Amino acid sequence: MNGIRTFIALEVSNKTVIEKLQEELTNVARWSPQEVKPIEKQNFHFTLFFLGEIDLGTIDKIKGKLSELQFEPIKISYTGLGGFPNPRFARVVWMGVDEEGGKTLIGLAEKVASKMADIGLRPNKPFSPHITLFRIKRGKLNIAQLVSKYNTKTIGPPDIIDKIHMKRSNLTQTGPIYSNIFTVYSK
Repeated sequence: MNGIRTFIALEVSNKTVIEKLQEELTNVARWSPQEVKPIEKQNFHFTLFFLGEIDLGTIDKIKGKLSELQFEPIKISYTGLGGFPNPRFARVVWMGVDEEGGKTLIGLAEKVASKMADIGLRPNKPFSPHITLFRIKRGKLNIAQLVSKYNTKTIGPPDIIDKIHMKRSNLTQTGPIYSNIFTVYSK
């Protein structure tokens, strides 16, 4: 296919707080660079809808549908940790959000999915409000104790989410490079 790899995301603004959490977790768990790869600060985001390889004509349709969205700024608090596919056999370590903020993010993701359905695009999986912190390099890690320790801990001050981005993802040897194609601002 002659297209570009894209997704729709919410960017976070409290990047330094998340980066400090990564450092803390690395020290507490005694992870080495051979075990885990921290996500780079500039790549912290919530993926609302993964689009995959999209042709240029479809990109214009997506922009049109995204521009129809109206939403208020969303206040969230970062809280809890988890692992995909599960904490005992994690390949990814993630951070969640408070219950109320999570419900609001899910509602926004559903609005985006509805707009994408208008042009025949369907999500490949349901939205789960999380920010990926680490990818496990080889095998899987048991992070159940770490999850238990951070389960109810609030991380940093609240964050305000006020933009939706359609992002381009260029995969490289050192990791993905994201760039914004289109942005929708809250009211």
